[in-house]
Amino acid sequence: MKSLAYIFRDLVHHHAHAQKSVGADDGEQAHYLPLSEQAGNQQAPAQAAVPSREDVLNYLGHLADDYHLPRKLVYAVADTESSVNPNIPHPNYAKKNGKFVYEENGNKKIVSWDYGLMQVNSSNIFHVDARRRDRGLVKDAHGHPFKIAEDVKTDWRANARAGVALLVPAYRLAELEQGPGATAEDHAQQAYSQYNGTENTRDRYLKQRRDGMPQNDADRNFLEKYQRHR
Repeated sequence: MKSLAYIFRDLVHHHAHAQKSVGADDGEQAHYLPLSEQAGNQQAPAQAAVPSREDVLNYLGHLADDYHLPRKLVYAVADTESSVNPNIPHPNYAKKNGKFVYEENGNKKIVSWDYGLMQVNSSNIFHVDARRRDRGLVKDAHGHPFKIAEDVKTDWRANARAGVALLVPAYRLAELEQGPGATAEDHAQQAYSQYNGTENTRDRYLKQRRDGMPQNDADRNFLEKYQRHR
């Protein structure tokens, strides 16, 4: 098995990125800090190594273990959101009364972007704004707060860390609300409905088709992939 020090080795990326600092004896608690806040940081070369699917799943698995989340859940979220592809940006278009809203130049109006492996929404990137001071702040596996930074756009590891950190409260809420009689699959479905939408959409998966599968396309896709993963 690879050591944590190896799993969290740095890759060279286009932008400064967030890293997990591990003590020499791996006994220190983890802290996620944007490298831009570290002294002497320099911009990296434009090209970054493309990870293999095995590398990505291995990294996600260790994050799941650190946060005490089921690996199956984390794998299925990444598979549903990006097909485990770390290089996918996705625009979210404005709609009104079910129809797209267009700019004066004829292009569809973009309201936000989803980035990378875990499709982290741009609204979750930390900004200094008193009105949304809780946005962009999440916790690492030891409960230490860290900022979701711009590096989630280009650094697949930073994207994975942010996505899993955002998934944790959704899963914990599902555990709390559903009680001891619910299955791990029940927890996973509610967590994904929230992760893919908002806390207000966490019960979306309960609306089902006649075949018992969720009506919502994303929830149905998630459940299918969740059931495939081990």
